[in-house]
Amino acid sequence: MFARQFARSVGSPAIQHLQRRGHSAVAGPPQVKVSFAEKVVHGAIMFTGWFFIPVWVLTHMREYKGQNIDSKQLL
Repeated sequence: MFARQFARSVGSPAIQHLQRRGHSAVAGPPQVKVSFAEKVVHGAIMFTGWFFIPVWVLTHMREYKGQNIDSKQLL
């Protein structure tokens, strides 16, 4: 009996706090606009991050296969 009362008293403020948040689920226009230059820089960073490892693996495929590479071939 005491456990149920305790659970209700502890749970109620947490639930009420979540209900009083004041955030809307409806999307609207951005509150702070992001400049085009910042979008380009962010896109370039994301592109580099996504493709760096696959490009690295493809360029070093001969090493992974165990083939010898001369330093003259790299230049």
